[in-house]
This record gives sequence, structure tokens and C-alpha cells, in this order.
Amino acid sequence: MKQHEKGFSIIKMMIWGMIIGALGLYVTAVLPIYNTYWKIQGAFDGAIKNLSTLSEQGLRNRLPELLKTQYLNLESLPEEFRENLEVISNSEGYMKISSSYHITAWFLGQPDAINAESSKGVNLTTKWNHLRSQWKKEFEFKPYAESAHEVP
Repeated sequence: MKQHEKGFSIIKMMIWGMIIGALGLYVTAVLPIYNTYWKIQGAFDGAIKNLSTLSEQGLRNRLPELLKTQYLNLESLPEEFRENLEVISNSEGYMKISSSYHITAWFLGQPDAINAESSKGVNLTTKWNHLRSQWKKEFEFKPYAESAHEVP
């Protein structure tokens, strides 16, 4: 009688390796983006909870320090974040902080701007850039925090 092999074959190991590798690639590209968003949201929530007596300008001046406590630098965030930053505060304790920004995760690296063709047609660099440009994910984030007080 022949014994049938039990366990994993090399093909099964390669398939599982590719699945785990793809999952690892996705997580390493996406987790830092979400982590940054969670840190911004935490800074906004903390500002609403603890700094409701500050003026709008006072809170804008304090925001880089609040982000540094979350191990974020305001300069490392997209320019869109600073452009869309909205701070509303009044003397009765109402405060609202919000912003919005866009980030693209490039899973195979950002494509090169050069799309030169060789004398034999489309070169490998162009095909690689095309593949890179398709393996991406767009993220829109809108961190927001508002105090419980009503606007007068």
C-alpha cells in the first residue's frame, strides 16, 4: 500500500506565503496612515476636553504642541490639513476643531514622473510605473471634535 502524503506541499506553502505577504504589504502601507489619523483625532478630542477656555488664535498656536505630544509634527502632515483646519471658539466654552485631508497609499512605491519610450517601443520602466500607479488606495480623512455646548 502507498502512503498518502499529509501536510503542506510546496505549492500550498507558496500560495499561503503569497497571501500572507500581500496582507503584510497592505498592513504596512495602511496602518501608519490610520495611526496618524487616530493621533490627530486624539489631539482634537484632548483639546476640546482640556482647552475649551482658549481663543481661536490661542488654540491654533497650541495645536503644534498638542500634535507633538502625540509624536506628530504639523509639518509632516499634508498641506491640505493646514489649509482646511477650522477652529471655532467663543467665550461661553463652545469649541469646534476640524480639518480634512487626502492621502494616497502606494503599495509598490510612487511611480516615476518620467515615461520615456525606448526605440523598441514601451520600455520596462513605463510598464512598472503603470503597475505602480494601479496598486494604490486613496484615503479621505476628516478629523473632527466639538464641545457639547450649543452655539449662542
